[in-house]
Amino acid sequence: MEKNAEGPDIILISGISGSGKSSGLKILEDKGFFCVDNMPMVLLPKFFELGLSSRLKNILFVIDIREKSFLNKFESYIKFLRGKSAFFKFIFFDARDDVLIRRYSETRRKHPVAGNGISAAIENERRLLKKAKANADIVIDTSDINIRDLESALLSHIKGTSVGPFFSVKIMSFGFKYGLPLEADTVFDARFLPNPFFVPFLKELTGISREVGEYIMSFAESGEFIERIKDFLIFSLPLYRKEKKSYFTVGIGCTGGVHRSVFITEELKRRLENINGKYEISYFHRDIKK
Repeated sequence: MEKNAEGPDIILISGISGSGKSSGLKILEDKGFFCVDNMPMVLLPKFFELGLSSRLKNILFVIDIREKSFLNKFESYIKFLRGKSAFFKFIFFDARDDVLIRRYSETRRKHPVAGNGISAAIENERRLLKKAKANADIVIDTSDINIRDLESALLSHIKGTSVGPFFSVKIMSFGFKYGLPLEADTVFDARFLPNPFFVPFLKELTGISREVGEYIMSFAESGEFIERIKDFLIFSLPLYRKEKKSYFTVGIGCTGGVHRSVFITEELKRRLENINGKYEISYFHRDIKK
């Protein structure tokens, strides 16, 4: 069936219980996919009637043995999904029996397939999903890989989707008097710079104003400090992304989070203009109104 060039990119994940489907869902959810876990397949037409009107670009369906109709009609469902998508992949997760048994022993979860013990349940599930596995575009064996390797394997198979940036950066100003931002990975302290708060005509302004910016930049150390932060980010961001971080938050702090840290954050926005889109950098002033 021909794909719909105007449709969303669709990934369908199924597989053996305990093989890591939930981890796959979390990975793709972090990458911008709208994720649906074990929706009754009979609702697919209605879902797309609503979903396409909302202009969803990336959709992940996770279907497993709990959705009984999938076993009997999965070929027709896959055909339906291929016809609705611009890009479609059916990915099947699997793992060795000994690994699955160990995972169920560690989590103490009940296996969704009836059987005389966990080994019998796994064997029964493999039989029920044998045909689905044979029709998968990709089979990923998660027996000997960690979550980081799973992410790399999964993303390598969905190249060609319109998934958004895999690495998101936030640069935020804050005031130390209100506490460190809990989400910050790196913090720069601007409290050594002269404080506009003690200049009467600047006190009621913020770091967004031209007057405050001119005052701060009248000190040579201000420009050097900002330039060193910029150089650090240009150097380190590719390395953090290489380490598979999805999010990286930089805190720029001063005493109250109104003058110095706000100006530096705004100035970084200007100086990092060439890489803003590359890393989906956002800028935020946490305490500017306090």
